Amino acid sequence: EQNGSSKCLPCKEDEYIEYPNDFPKCLGCRTCREDQVELSPCRAVSDTRCACRNGTFCSPDHPCEMCQKCRPRCSKDEVELAPCTPDSDRQCRPATGTFSGSSDSWIVTIVMVVVASVVLLVVLSIVIWKYRCRPSPGEHRGRGTPSTLTPAPCSVWVWAGYRRGDRGTQDNIRNERFSQDQLLPKASGSVTPSAPGPEVRECVPLLCRARTRRNLVPVEGKDPVILLRRSFDIFARDVPCKDWKRYGRALDLLENDITLAEMNDKYSLEPFFQMLNTWQNRQGMNASVNTLLETLHEINLGGIAEDISSKLVQQGSFQYEVS
Repeated sequence: EQNGSSKCLPCKEDEYIEYPNDFPKCLGCRTCREDQVELSPCRAVSDTRCACRNGTFCSPDHPCEMCQKCRPRCSKDEVELAPCTPDSDRQCRPATGTFSGSSDSWIVTIVMVVVASVVLLVVLSIVIWKYRCRPSPGEHRGRGTPSTLTPAPCSVWVWAGYRRGDRGTQDNIRNERFSQDQLLPKASGSVTPSAPGPEVRECVPLLCRARTRRNLVPVEGKDPVILLRRSFDIFARDVPCKDWKRYGRALDLLENDITLAEMNDKYSLEPFFQMLNTWQNRQGMNASVNTLLETLHEINLGGIAEDISSKLVQQGSFQYEVS
């Protein structure tokens, strides 16, 4: 300081100061992150300006620890309100205007077709049910009179042979029907029933046919944790994408867990893997492939659960538990 006035020095390289000050030294320049691009370099009077790369954004209202991916596109029934920018995500809104009238007519048409299809299906099912359940001549011979027959303890009925199974499935149905016949009270003078022939002509109770699900156990000599993690690939391929969120909620995952999983590549199987990894980490030693299969049954995806069980056994990672 000379004669009451200060002497200022220019900032060095990689330093800056934007306004008059009495700091003893300049400020250090900012370095852009890997997920950012440099808009303008650092100068003696301005800091480095950084922005998110194309396709990503970071809201200025929140601390920008990392850039987030923009929404890839608007859906078919939406229009783009604002594009993706380094500071904001792509904005979409429902499509309105000249097509609203035609959209309404399409909705009405679709509803009418669906209702008509349901009514036709119900009528057709009743006709087939009555035809297949109609007793054939001599059906009650050797099985007691109708007054002595006891209804089967099942509330839901299907007709046998509706779906053509293999020979083993047909044998199981015959054996179950024969066992039920043995439990029916016999009228005096009735003849002991014999095993039914190969032609099944009457309704079989659905609940009576239900087979007990068998648990899976890891094969000996291999790490159960690794085998469980490897099974995620089959679950990801067989469980429909539209049921992923519902499956995650059934596994008691939080909405935040599901949202974080969705932040991965939405057009691959990666979100499902991340969701199951979160579930396994949270369950720890209690994580079991049987829990995953049982949850599929709970959300009415039992057929998929059975397919996955068969594939895991065929793969050699698991085997059916022997009681």
